[in-house]
Amino acid sequence: KKVEKIFYICEKGAAVPKADRVEVVPVQGVEGAKDALSAVLTSGRIDAVVHSMAVSDYAVESLTTREDLSGFLARRLFSLGPDAFRSEEALAGLLAGLIRENDRLLDRDGKIGSDLDHPMISMKRTPKLIGLVKKLQPSAILVGFKLLDGAEEQKLLDVAYELLQKNSCDFVLANDSRNIGDGRHVGFLISSDRSYVRLETKEKIAEEIARRVLD
Repeated sequence: KKVEKIFYICEKGAAVPKADRVEVVPVQGVEGAKDALSAVLTSGRIDAVVHSMAVSDYAVESLTTREDLSGFLARRLFSLGPDAFRSEEALAGLLAGLIRENDRLLDRDGKIGSDLDHPMISMKRTPKLIGLVKKLQPSAILVGFKLLDGAEEQKLLDVAYELLQKNSCDFVLANDSRNIGDGRHVGFLISSDRSYVRLETKEKIAEEIARRVLD
């Protein structure tokens, strides 16, 4: 079966394949990956998506320091006076709003200075990119990946199958970081009927994923 084109979405600086039919789409950060994936999935028919990108579950939302935050809260609360918060709930809501407002130390490039004492970082959840695929391309074959660390084999298989069901994947490659290294990479390619095949190397994993998708 002829493959007309492959879109390769990757973080800037990643190793990229050298082939005429591969279009490399470099991205930066989770939002950049989301925008690129959405653009590809809405550009026309996509037959299959192999979602092997390791996407962080959280990203930095704001940065402050212990001293800066305490000083900022003290000034704002003192200026408002005691009538601004007549209950514990109201005070909690006010404090949460002020903490969000005190986003002044993270520069626009997302870099953190190395001379800060007692930094305090607020995190936010990042979007689950794999969930976009079937929403935007319901007929595409979707291969997901699940990596755990130190999990029992059955636990790994169960968690990977949950990922498969939640995101309507056709296959999920389940692997554990303990079994990766020195030319060895044990993975379990799970199908939607919960059957799976054990694979021992990256090459065999890639070959089996390609074979299943093309079949």
